[in-house]
Amino acid sequence: MQEYSEIVGEMGDLPPMPLVAVKVLELLQDPDSSVKKLAETISLDPAVSARMLKIANSSMYGLSRQITTLQNALVLLGERTVRSLVLASSMSSVNKSFGLLEKMLWEESVGRALAAKFISTNLNRANGDEAFLAGLFSNLGKTIRNNNDPEQYRELVEAVYNGAGEYLILEQEVFTNPYYRVGAAVLNSWKIAPLLVEAVNHQIDFDDSSDVDNEIIELAAVVNLAAIFSQKLGIGYRGADEDLDVALCAGARYFDVSPAQMNELLVEFEEVFAENRDFFIG
Repeated sequence: MQEYSEIVGEMGDLPPMPLVAVKVLELLQDPDSSVKKLAETISLDPAVSARMLKIANSSMYGLSRQITTLQNALVLLGERTVRSLVLASSMSSVNKSFGLLEKMLWEESVGRALAAKFISTNLNRANGDEAFLAGLFSNLGKTIRNNNDPEQYRELVEAVYNGAGEYLILEQEVFTNPYYRVGAAVLNSWKIAPLLVEAVNHQIDFDDSSDVDNEIIELAAVVNLAAIFSQKLGIGYRGADEDLDVALCAGARYFDVSPAQMNELLVEFEEVFAENRDFFIG
């Protein structure tokens, strides 16, 4: 398997991690940083600040009172959740442009993030905030492809939509590395936690990863199932995939979820996504 550094070297012009996210992660690692300093840093980007407050007040976090300041949000939500929200609020800026395809990619990323947190919580597997981030990051490789080679990437997407074959199979005919490995390589270059990097990298092949830590495999399985949820419901796609049997996917098999339970989860998540979509995308 090709090393991450080699993949990054071949990709050429890569986007840096959003500046506010970098500064916030640095502050969260500094034991002497204060809530006030953290709030001041986040407020440097008004768009991130506004979206973070919107998300913090969403039904996803179920807080008992309205949050009106960043400092209150930081205190009530805790560091892990703040990290998730800041990254979620700033990641859309990785797109070089923001047309229809970019909007669909971002919606799929948000769908995967929300689904991963939902699955983690309801199955009591992995950490919910880590699952949210792994789901958010799991689609990054597609965004990088679209940024660096938009013409070829759009041709690939059109071929998939026109029924020429499955995404992963057609991708192999066009690109050297699959999107999830590209995403993992970029996350590694951003110095994102190895657990998240490897969960993204193994989101497809975790069943065959006996040499990989169990914590990574479990998180990768959550991401795998989250991606299938998004595909089934048409989140970030042109329409729902009525023929897709979610219970047969690798993630569902890993967690040994029955078809009946899977259908219940899917119906409930569809409502959760509808309630929270605009906090991230609107």
